[in-house]
Amino acid sequence: MMDAKAVQQKLTRGFLSLTLRKAVLDVISFVTIYVILASVLPFSLLGVFVIASGILTFFSYFSDFGLAGAIIQKKEVTEDDLKTTFLIQEIIAALITVLVWFFAPVLAQYYNFDEGGMWLIRILGIGFFLTSLKVIPSVILERELRFEKVVWTDIIEAIVFNGLLIYLSFNNYGIWAFNWAILAQRITGLITIYTLAPWKVRVGFSKQAARELFHFGIPFQLNSLLALLKDRLTPLITAFILGSEKTGYVSWAQGIANRPLEVMSIVIRITFPAFSRLQHDKDALRSIVEKALFLTVTLLYPVLFGMMAVLPIFIEVMGKQKFQPTMPLIYIFIFASFWAIPSTTFTNVLSAVGKIKITLVLMVMWTLLTWILAPVFAFYFDYIGVAVAYLIISFTSIIPIVIVSRMYKIDVITTIIKPFLASALMAIILFAISLYLPKNILILVSLIILGGLIYSVAMFTIAKDKILETYRSFKNA
Repeated sequence: MMDAKAVQQKLTRGFLSLTLRKAVLDVISFVTIYVILASVLPFSLLGVFVIASGILTFFSYFSDFGLAGAIIQKKEVTEDDLKTTFLIQEIIAALITVLVWFFAPVLAQYYNFDEGGMWLIRILGIGFFLTSLKVIPSVILERELRFEKVVWTDIIEAIVFNGLLIYLSFNNYGIWAFNWAILAQRITGLITIYTLAPWKVRVGFSKQAARELFHFGIPFQLNSLLALLKDRLTPLITAFILGSEKTGYVSWAQGIANRPLEVMSIVIRITFPAFSRLQHDKDALRSIVEKALFLTVTLLYPVLFGMMAVLPIFIEVMGKQKFQPTMPLIYIFIFASFWAIPSTTFTNVLSAVGKIKITLVLMVMWTLLTWILAPVFAFYFDYIGVAVAYLIISFTSIIPIVIVSRMYKIDVITTIIKPFLASALMAIILFAISLYLPKNILILVSLIILGGLIYSVAMFTIAKDKILETYRSFKNA
């Protein structure tokens, strides 16, 4: 069983590896789609790819009933667990692939795709099946917190997909450029993961193993499905009330305000197996949760406060007349984000220690509140009402914080107060300075750099011991 020091060391490496992965993949994807392909392909082809990918994203939520998450969460994993998960996973993946294959013509007709678009749906289905074969080696790596090998697989896949896509697009393959690139990507990923993490494929079925895995897996997967419905369905409802222009305001503002929270997806991915490995040791788990929370708020709170401080200049640079209506929305969404950061960490703890039913109840509550409040507030208070609804709902995020704090006696206030104060001080200074400066891109960049310096000095002044203690605990683990 992995001890606390080993978990801390691998947690740090995992965070750095996944952060590097996200940066590399974002650059590759942005350059490929938004720069190179946008210059040679009609937007209709890009739209076909986005829609077809969305169809498979929906199906993927029913691909394994959360068994992969259950494998990661379990204290000890047996050979029966792996064989049973692999068998169930592949049966479900094969059924979904067959359904996608036969319904591809219907879906293509519904979205007005040509024959190439229909084959894109089918090939994405085949690619989905090939990806399902990677699940067991991938979850074994995540259980062991060896994220660097997962990262290499993702990067190699991205290079193959984007490189081949660019080559074929410039050679006039049209939609088939996507088709061949997807197949090459999936096959390459499959070979790479089994090379980096060899696992001898074995098939079997154990009723006891299946029962234990489904006990955690089904609620775990329902959480993901509810998150999908909450985040994707609500905008469609409010769009009917607000219309396209005001929906655009909300979508753009929320995207800007929530951009820093993308880091939380990395935090969740690495801390879930890390917390799971320490669920047997309350003291070790409390220590690593506090350190993870401190590092998270230390990184993200200054970004949120800094965004609020320089937002007027940012709006001016973007085009004040066009983007002015989004300013109050961005402020409200940022305020809501402050709760999301610690709440996400504590909700992740509940899942990691097997309290998945609690997180399921919380997700049901958040989904229902979003479905009810967002449309009602949009109807009565226009597009500002949507942001206010999310702000009100954000206050319920204190529930998992209270639950986990009581379970493990975590001192939340002491952990987050110094990053909060240093961030607030930095924001006040930046905003005060910005009042006397012209509003242009050079000033915006200068203020961002100055904010980083002010925050760093403030944190080392009021939290030097905590920073060094956290740094040493991870470095010397």
